[in-house]
Amino acid sequence: MPIDFSPPLTSLAAWAVLAGVPVGIIALYFLKLRRKPVQVASTLLWRRSLEDLHVNSLFQRLRRNLLLFLQLLAVGLAMLALTGPRMKGSVGQGSRYVLAIDNSASMNATDVLPTRLAKAKEEAKKVVDGMQSDDLAMVIAFSDRARVVSNYTGNLSLLKKRIDDIEPTEATTSLRDALQVAAGLANPNKVGDVPEGVVATSIVAPKLLIYTDGGFPDVEGFQLGNIEPEVIVIGKASPQLESKSGDESKVPPPPVSNNVAILALQTRRNEDKPDVYQVFGRVHNYKGQDVETEAQLFIRDPANPKAAGTLRDAVALKVPAQGDAAFKFDLPDLGATELEVRIKGDDDLPLDNRAFTLIGNPRKAQVLVVTLGNKYLQDALKTPLADSRADTTFTTPEAARGEAVKRDIAAGKYDLVIYDQFRPEANPEANALYFGAMPPGVNYEKTKEVTGPTILDVNATHPLMQFIRDLSVVLVNKAVVPLELPNGATNLIESNVGPLAFISPREGYSDTVITFPLLEGTGVNTDWVRKFSFPLFIYNALQVVGNARDSAGEEVHAPAQTVSLRPETIGDTVKIVAPDGTASELKRSSQGAFLYNDANATGLYHVTWTPTGALTFAVNEFDARESDLAPRGLVPEGTPATEADKYRIKIGYNPVNSSKNSAPTPRDWWKPIALMALAVVLFEWYIYNRRVYI
Repeated sequence: MPIDFSPPLTSLAAWAVLAGVPVGIIALYFLKLRRKPVQVASTLLWRRSLEDLHVNSLFQRLRRNLLLFLQLLAVGLAMLALTGPRMKGSVGQGSRYVLAIDNSASMNATDVLPTRLAKAKEEAKKVVDGMQSDDLAMVIAFSDRARVVSNYTGNLSLLKKRIDDIEPTEATTSLRDALQVAAGLANPNKVGDVPEGVVATSIVAPKLLIYTDGGFPDVEGFQLGNIEPEVIVIGKASPQLESKSGDESKVPPPPVSNNVAILALQTRRNEDKPDVYQVFGRVHNYKGQDVETEAQLFIRDPANPKAAGTLRDAVALKVPAQGDAAFKFDLPDLGATELEVRIKGDDDLPLDNRAFTLIGNPRKAQVLVVTLGNKYLQDALKTPLADSRADTTFTTPEAARGEAVKRDIAAGKYDLVIYDQFRPEANPEANALYFGAMPPGVNYEKTKEVTGPTILDVNATHPLMQFIRDLSVVLVNKAVVPLELPNGATNLIESNVGPLAFISPREGYSDTVITFPLLEGTGVNTDWVRKFSFPLFIYNALQVVGNARDSAGEEVHAPAQTVSLRPETIGDTVKIVAPDGTASELKRSSQGAFLYNDANATGLYHVTWTPTGALTFAVNEFDARESDLAPRGLVPEGTPATEADKYRIKIGYNPVNSSKNSAPTPRDWWKPIALMALAVVLFEWYIYNRRVYI
């Protein structure tokens, strides 16, 4: 490693005095006289005494003397220590470090061998190896949620073991949760109980090192306090597509990566042929050139979940660079059938080359609507298509405050509760859809009333907003928008004054909020109720948050998300077998549903109960951010300084410095050198007192 010097002595005069010390020691050995009277019987015995007279010759040969050598060595080491030698390592003295390691799905990519996660752990261990005796570090692993792997400690072997123990996941990435954990625990002086470390006696600004490929949105509106963040970008730098002639003034093309992914897969019954199911999906190509591949349909055997399955059909695909291609398979009604779709080819993330679905097992949603008589809402729920998907019960706000309705909601009788300008006292034991009202809870207390918002953007990729195309011309009179979305919430409709619609997870359920009411007094508050997209949105809601399905494959579950199961059993336990064959027993919650929190891997999960009940659900990696392997956070070479910030990751609207490796900082070596000098002095003292001569 390279060495630099930071001497405390800065003047030439001081160094001149210091350089004179060894010269003085040597001079003392020349000039030191040890004459004493000695009576002798012969002049032959005067030889040893006469040797002391040789000091009068300054250029005589100096005798070998161990004491002189040790003294010169001690002074030399002391002089070396005063030069302030510093070896460039990964940390500095007395520092506090938070190592946040991303272990989301995209960190399984193999563009950096063996994987990005392995590379991230290797870089983090370099920091640990460079720690000094008074440094402390803590480790956080994060994907869709954060987990403290190690509290503050200076035990290097323990830190490296905890880093090695971090396992890859197939979950999405959320940096906000990791930042909240880091901000709460980063300063050990603020932690009452730190079992693995020593609390510092003075406040030290912690350094937050984030090892990630940047597959997450910027964290807006977050304050890190005194934490100093730095992003170490993991992943092979991706080139950008060349701009076409005349496009230089437009937005630069996106970077490319070596990956092709299945981003959607659904099954539905053919409207014209009710005895035929359609399996259709979408493939996206993140590469910089067109890709020819093949989508293959396999039928899986429920009795042998580890088997590869039987090939049923295949279709050739040509997917353009940075583009999409759709595929479709037709299958006869075979009853409940488990399916898998694979795409052929090698890329850096095999995880998203497979997707799973099911056909059969149709189910109607159980829906409760709390309204004062909203005609538009009632008509949308009474269309023939909506009626075929849901059994709907209407009640009034007054009745909803009664014990009978509260008891049914608390018992989990309904899949979806729709609140029209009504805020309940407590969250329902079901998914909820609010029009012109906020869910109960402290997360929704800070709001503001706005007038005449303009719709700017619609999240068309979310299942709730599928085929919704006319919102750009929808007018809204008044709305009450939250000042900040809850953690994990997804914005569905963005306006110039805040979110007009969003969906937020809630302990195994979800709350969908339309922040503007449909009616205002006897008139309308929005003309959305007169557009084609409004009944279509209600239909989407019945399927996505109402759990209605014409086929079991219409349910969409993501890895690491809670799955709410409502099997038709009066028993209190069910058995769940994961894709890897591991089995677990799940107990019914106090609200009546079975909440499964271990659906961490993609694949098919089999649920059984006595005497002969069974159901299956699929978990898929349909996340465009995780499949887009182009690392984010590094500024491309040649980028003007005025354009650099748009490439960096931002926390609280401020760009964070990024690098490919941990930035080296000096490590002081003067202490061990000074200790060596002290050891030499002690040894010289021992030799002198023992009268040992060489």
